[in-house]
Amino acid sequence: MTNFAPVIRYNNPMHYTVYLDLLFLVNFTVDLWILLLEKKLLRLEGGGRRLALGAVLGGVWACLAVWYPAPAAGRHVLAFFAALGIQWAAFPVHSAKTLAMYAAVFYFFAFLLGGIFSAAAGQAGGIPVSLVLVGSSLLGLLLWLGIGWYQERRSRTIVPVELVWNQSVLTLRGLMDTGNRLYTSDGRPVHILSRSAAAGWERMPITGLLWIPYQSVGVPHGLLPAVVMDEMRLPGRVLREPVVAFSKYPVSGSNRYQMIIHSQEALP
Repeated sequence: MTNFAPVIRYNNPMHYTVYLDLLFLVNFTVDLWILLLEKKLLRLEGGGRRLALGAVLGGVWACLAVWYPAPAAGRHVLAFFAALGIQWAAFPVHSAKTLAMYAAVFYFFAFLLGGIFSAAAGQAGGIPVSLVLVGSSLLGLLLWLGIGWYQERRSRTIVPVELVWNQSVLTLRGLMDTGNRLYTSDGRPVHILSRSAAAGWERMPITGLLWIPYQSVGVPHGLLPAVVMDEMRLPGRVLREPVVAFSKYPVSGSNRYQMIIHSQEALP
């Protein structure tokens, strides 16, 4: 996917010799690092086999792009669909919106690594395969550690929240929880609100009640009642028509917060 290729240069006119096995290995390694970074940044599910499958698809695409060259416009379109296929293979996809977001993050890391190594190749007159592999691994490790540090700082962030429902505003505190991965059947993220915090809404007429399946310790199969609210106001942004589920148990034993914000919305 990132199209890193080992290059041997000769006297002008310049010729290139591309070894498909090395091209596949380089792209597989870099794509695997990108998927790992993407998984850590977005806190996605996806086991090692799925990540490896996504990286294999990226390596195969890079080889096909070299073996069967296409016009620039067609190549970009095919590369876009290849990126979507890699995301579909590597991570659970709940909706077209999440698939597009995953692909955008994948492209970001691909351009980041590609730009770094292209600049290095321009200065060094070509990058050996071994240097690409070692360099991408070291850079990926640094990015992995940096993202881990960044998420560790954000994972327990408590922010003020305003929920708007039927022209009634509820002010509370919410936890930016990167572990909440509840979705509706059509792929919309679900936020969890303590029922006690919404005591003032108990007599409010409810229309369009949703039931969200969930699993937790001691509850292999459960259902949470949920509604689509008008707005959820977070610092610096407003979420339109968020899905909020009601929990009969407090979400915080110390009552430091009354709501758990979905991991997808907890990210900046």
